[in-house]
Amino acid sequence: MSLVRLPPAAALALLAGSPLEAQMQPQLLPTRDVDITYTITRARGPAVRERVRWSAGEHLERVDGPDRSTTIFDRNSSEITLLIPGSRTYRKLEGGRAGPIEPEQGAVLTRGGEAKVAGLPCSDWSWTENGEMHTVCATPDGVLLRLVVDGKTVVQALSVSYHQQSPDLFEVPSGYAPALAPEGAVGP
Repeated sequence: MSLVRLPPAAALALLAGSPLEAQMQPQLLPTRDVDITYTITRARGPAVRERVRWSAGEHLERVDGPDRSTTIFDRNSSEITLLIPGSRTYRKLEGGRAGPIEPEQGAVLTRGGEAKVAGLPCSDWSWTENGEMHTVCATPDGVLLRLVVDGKTVVQALSVSYHQQSPDLFEVPSGYAPALAPEGAVGP
């Protein structure tokens, strides 16, 4: 009987089994340009559609909401740009996290099952935040396909299209002026 020798890395992976997998963290931001349409379920009111476009190389995210609102997130500088089409104005704000989709720093994520959403395979990853259980189903390249909070689906992808995003999507349109802050307000 002959023994089979495995490379050290392969042997370590076999010995480690699920603890090695438990240490893995998911990619939660897209690694390539993508255009996603989501259904967003709100606590009050009907579900809405939202379009999200990513420029992966520039770490920029554009969210077009149901009421013609547009928000641009610059993940490099944590800057948020709000476009206000009715008045053709914009506001720039210092941001932080974009919302409930991303776990707080230091959160422990647990890998769950596999699923298919919007025709794409994804893996569930869960964490607890503010007493609520959050579960995202994300593709290996970081596209969020579903977010479930305490058993209720709040975000679900309807369509996903991978293609290069135009840089002008992530800029303030020409003809827009800075919005004036209301009297007494502090801000940009």
